Amino acid sequence: MITIIEFTPLELLQGSLTLGFVVISTFLGLLIMIKYRKIKLKVLLFVGISWILLMSPYWPDAINFIMGLSIGELLNHQTYFFLANGLIPIVHVTWLFAFTELLYKNKQRLIVLIFTIEAIMFEIFFLYFLFTIPEQIGTQMAPFYVEWTDFIVFYLLFSIIVFLATGLLFAGKSIRSENEEVRLKGKFLLIAFVSFAIGTFIDAIGGLTEITLVLARTFVTIGAIMFYIGFILPRFVKNVFIREE
Repeated sequence: MITIIEFTPLELLQGSLTLGFVVISTFLGLLIMIKYRKIKLKVLLFVGISWILLMSPYWPDAINFIMGLSIGELLNHQTYFFLANGLIPIVHVTWLFAFTELLYKNKQRLIVLIFTIEAIMFEIFFLYFLFTIPEQIGTQMAPFYVEWTDFIVFYLLFSIIVFLATGLLFAGKSIRSENEEVRLKGKFLLIAFVSFAIGTFIDAIGGLTEITLVLARTFVTIGAIMFYIGFILPRFVKNVFIREE
């Protein structure tokens, strides 16, 4: 007989909000990738992959929530740690490739090379600690809560800064465009990058309370929706903001 895990009210809130966010974000990322198949714009493929993998720190909480309620088990610490952090370096490479397809194309090789080296270095240290001294990565205090070490917190904050800085550069460039549709996309992307950065920052350093959970998940969910609109600009959104002559 399977005994499900009895989560606390706070854990139920965190698990359900995180699961909802992961489902929405993954769906939107897949829509961006499907758009690539239709118009064959390579950058959309890398943008979609980047967005889905950028959500990977939230995957283990969503999986733990489902497992806890269905089979009464949780991910082991190593699997949890890997899903939460091990895919972030890949995002650095895929996102910077997408970014330099749109801006700084002439410096693409150098920028992608630098972040590829950085990603490999982090992955080597991370995997070494993961399989030898997992305490150097973090300590799991509850099904959805880990006290990450400075090594991980620094890398997560670095990742947020990279994503926010490049996003602001791209959004700013779009907003200054003479094309009204591109300017509109830029405004949505500006909201997306700022919202996502605020949400992940709250997650990274904020205390675990109902208020911080709701705020963090609200910001990142808004970021996901704005990110999708900013890159795809569905027709119904375009019709609302841009009046045809």
